[in-house]
Amino acid sequence: MDKRSRRPYSKHKDQGSHSVEWLRALALRQWRHGDPVKDPKRNINHAGRFLAGLLEEVGASGALEEKQLLDAWAKVAGDFISKNSKPESLKSGVLVLRVVQPALRFQLEQMKGKLLQNFKAELGAGVIKRIILKV
Repeated sequence: MDKRSRRPYSKHKDQGSHSVEWLRALALRQWRHGDPVKDPKRNINHAGRFLAGLLEEVGASGALEEKQLLDAWAKVAGDFISKNSKPESLKSGVLVLRVVQPALRFQLEQMKGKLLQNFKAELGAGVIKRIILKV
């Protein structure tokens, strides 16, 4: 046999295929930056686990439902005012109201104390601490 027809792994065929698999596995491990993860779900958490803390952090814990707030606003403000203004947001006890006219905004500015008292009676103490009006 001449040297050109000789194959380097022809003598030990089993050992050659084993070393090729080993080299392939080594190359993949290095390319992936380590061994494959044995439990891929080990660091996965459900969002509900953190949701209560997150809502409390942004001031929305124990928050009212939107429908409850709209119903309370209709009772507190009356028919005319509730039709021409609407609660935009409630965060950390600060209620932001959107009004349609500057004249209505001026009127509600004068009534803030009474509105806060009515909200306290309707929703309880500490739910709404301040009112901001926007046109």
